[in-house]
Amino acid sequence: MEEPRGLILFSKTPIGKEHFKSVLREKLVISLTISVIVSLVCYFIIDFRLVIAVVILIFLISFRNLKKITSVPLAVNLNHPFMEQNAVSSSEIMVNFSGNWIHPGESRLKLVKEDIRGWVVYKSDEDFTLLSVWESKLQESVLSKQLNIINQAISLDNAINETHDEFEDARDREEQESTLLEREWLPEEELDVQGPISRIFSSE
Repeated sequence: MEEPRGLILFSKTPIGKEHFKSVLREKLVISLTISVIVSLVCYFIIDFRLVIAVVILIFLISFRNLKKITSVPLAVNLNHPFMEQNAVSSSEIMVNFSGNWIHPGESRLKLVKEDIRGWVVYKSDEDFTLLSVWESKLQESVLSKQLNIINQAISLDNAINETHDEFEDARDREEQESTLLEREWLPEEELDVQGPISRIFSSE
């Protein structure tokens, strides 16, 4: 999966790398636990070489989908909080559920299993708008975890962009106020307003 121009895959972000390490540790602990239990149970019953083969098989099964599990179909730009650096402009994110990169919008996403289309992603807006079909064979629990990460990315994206918009509005107001102060105002002319009597005397 190649990222769109100007964006970075979630797996390459600091948060994505931490997510990979977390899943790796979880898989390692589970695999070791199962291996120890199997080894203790089968040590006196089955040949030792077979026990080793079973342990290797357990590790292979546990780690076979590691890359797919940690490859969240998400890409962000440098200003997104997942990059763990100060934003200097607007944040941007895109998702890829079916081979095409699209903008998810500002609403949270919801995963639905349909009989014909399979996994489908909807926006949690007023119209419950269809976003995309999710072409994946991963388990529902894995997809739900990935969607949670995407929803967190959407929430942070909204927060950054709202803050950026407020900053831009404040800067525009400041520039307008500065322009008003620097404007050269013409001196007010004093109008000589004369009444009927004063005009009679002045004409003399």
